Amino acid sequence: MKHQYTFKTIRIFSAAVLGMVFLSGCGGSNKEEEALASFSSSIENFTDYIHEADEKLNNLDISNAQSADELLEILDGMEVRFEEFASIEMPVQYEGVKGLALQASEEMSLAVSHYHTAYESEPFNENYADAAYQYYKNSYEYVQYMGYLLAGEDIPENDHVKVYEETNDKNILNKWLSDDENETNTASEQIPEAAQ
Repeated sequence: MKHQYTFKTIRIFSAAVLGMVFLSGCGGSNKEEEALASFSSSIENFTDYIHEADEKLNNLDISNAQSADELLEILDGMEVRFEEFASIEMPVQYEGVKGLALQASEEMSLAVSHYHTAYESEPFNENYADAAYQYYKNSYEYVQYMGYLLAGEDIPENDHVKVYEETNDKNILNKWLSDDENETNTASEQIPEAAQ
């Protein structure tokens, strides 16, 4: 099972880990720095695990009758590791990663559940396998987003992500909620005395 996201995900996560290790090594040791060092270690372990799991998945011999059992065993392990990573305590400056980790874990759990249903059905259920693969891809996409945040990069806009620029516009929340992208009036244009 080849992944388009895996290599890039591992690269981004590795860059983030190096940056965090560098930052955690600066200065004295207080609770915040210890929490950051622990978080950095968790990220490094998770990144290493993703790399190892990816290698195992890519090295499965699909002509072997036992490869389905091996696949499910690897995926079961991935589900556990994703859940563990989502449950770690994250430093305040990385709170945004927590939601992505939870979403990645949820998507991985759905993928594993659907893969089990697909492979344990008689005959093989291709619809469940297709759904499982989509959940699997979504999970890795969220892992990639975590890597972007940890590396301090912007998350690219796509179907799952809509990027809004910060503004001092008092009506921005109404614009976002209305989903009207053509609405360009700012608060100062709507209130004449604010423009003076």
